[in-house]
Amino acid sequence: MKLCSPVSPVLTVAWEQWQRTLCWEEEPVLTLSLQWPKLPEDSPGLRRMGRYYEKTVQQWRRRWEGPLYEQAKASVQALRSASRPFRPWQASAAYTLACQTPEVLSLYADTYEYTGGAHGLTLRRGDVWSLPCGLPRPLSSFFPPRCHWRRLVLEQVAQTIRRRIDSGESWFDPDWPQLIVKQFDPERFYCTPEGPVVFYPLYAIAPYAEGIPAFPITPPQAQEKP
Repeated sequence: MKLCSPVSPVLTVAWEQWQRTLCWEEEPVLTLSLQWPKLPEDSPGLRRMGRYYEKTVQQWRRRWEGPLYEQAKASVQALRSASRPFRPWQASAAYTLACQTPEVLSLYADTYEYTGGAHGLTLRRGDVWSLPCGLPRPLSSFFPPRCHWRRLVLEQVAQTIRRRIDSGESWFDPDWPQLIVKQFDPERFYCTPEGPVVFYPLYAIAPYAEGIPAFPITPPQAQEKP
């Protein structure tokens, strides 16, 4: 993959925040919060990235203030009819800055929704951008050309899981060797200064208590350094 050229100066990432509590008949039924990056508009690439995050935030808000709010109101009414207490629902999304260099900007967002029950559900999405052009950078671009990068990634994931199981650090599904292949999605990754990190959704390969399993990956060129 051809990366952006020339190298851009390190940009400054600011943060926008938004919160709101939605009520029904004066009772709070849904609390909402958002934190997302605010990027400068010094180049077409940065403006493109900024529009992406603004659009993503608007999509979350439309869902939460529309269908999710209606579902929360319906839940309140049903529980009132059954003389049962209602715990306000929650929805939040927050981005974390994972890597920022003149060539790469990477963030990931954890979206959490609680809609009753013992606990809520967290979903993660990762973004990796080439700078200064502001184009998405795929996982394959971190590996040499004609490299069997998918196989190498899965081998490193398996090695990490075996190490965590042997040390008692983590628990995984008994069928994890098959599940890491079946559930693997090359778009589920972000980048740190040390390299890419792939992750799996909740429940995909491990119980809920393990959270979102994440695995740092060392590309071949980094492994070969003396």
